[in-house]
Amino acid sequence: MRTTISRAGWMVLATLAAGCAPGADPTIEAAGQSAIPDSPITEREQYEGSIDPLAAEDHTEEPSSDVDGPIEGLAPRLDTSMVVEGDDGTGVHIDATTACRNATGYSAGRPVSICVTEVDGKLVEYRTAEAYRSMKAAAARAGVRLQVVSGWRTMEQQRYLYNCYVTRSCNGGNLAARPGYSNHQSGLALDLNSSASGVANWLANNGSRFGFRRTVPSEPWHWERPAGSQGSAGNSDRCWSTTLGREMPARACVQSRSDSRWYQCASGLWRAGQGSQGACNGTHPLGASTPTPRPETGDTCYSSTRTRDERVGVCVQSRFDRIWYQCTRSGWVHSASLPSSGAVGACSARHPL
Repeated sequence: MRTTISRAGWMVLATLAAGCAPGADPTIEAAGQSAIPDSPITEREQYEGSIDPLAAEDHTEEPSSDVDGPIEGLAPRLDTSMVVEGDDGTGVHIDATTACRNATGYSAGRPVSICVTEVDGKLVEYRTAEAYRSMKAAAARAGVRLQVVSGWRTMEQQRYLYNCYVTRSCNGGNLAARPGYSNHQSGLALDLNSSASGVANWLANNGSRFGFRRTVPSEPWHWERPAGSQGSAGNSDRCWSTTLGREMPARACVQSRSDSRWYQCASGLWRAGQGSQGACNGTHPLGASTPTPRPETGDTCYSSTRTRDERVGVCVQSRFDRIWYQCTRSGWVHSASLPSSGAVGACSARHPL
């Protein structure tokens, strides 16, 4: 059992947390709610994570069921009224306008707007939840019971786990990724009950059918979907294609790698047949060149001191530690020569406290 620290107490303990979250797009309120309240990543956290090659290293033993912290009431609980079954036998579409709540996720230290729902008593990014629900149903038909042990985590919870690791004072001192660098914060990673009967073997043989990969050889419980496959409440008419490795627009037609049949995207769900939902908005047969696009490097860094994005070259004095940082394409970077010049040359703008 972990040592309990109140939310208010943890904010004092962390000292790095900001007073308000950057938030998701305020014009999109999934399930009629504003974004889940959370504290943003600080310049120092982003900088230290960017220079630490082990920043994303997470627990080395199967996590306990309370590793995500208290999540009750933070997002809608997924039920059958929020789900539509597809025509491919396993496809699932979740209505993001009712089934999830906006949140700020993180990928390699950079904030990204996601939408999360409650599944198996855990918070799960809603596109990941779609894939997981399909996979869980298929496993159940084979007599295997899948369960989410750990899903998406807030920044506050990841700070708590990282502090436990650094101080060895809670959570058994287990290894934890730096805040903003855990794949669980991206919404793409799930820890599953791999020690339960038949689960590990079934996942090894079937996980890839649903877009899940085992990405950490030493962690049989840790399964992830591809980078960029998250959705948002404003994108619910698009469909994630495991064949192409990217999200596709409405009415796109794709020949599936899994069964060689054609499917067309309609209202966020794959429907059987080429052109069954109207003229194809792009046709993608098997054998065509379909490289997965690499994510572009960002041209901005989010400053929790100034609560806004800053462009590459801008220098900011952090209100958390009073140290100067410069925005680079890999995030905030500190150097002794700041604020005169930094990793990408002279500061294009300076913002002292």
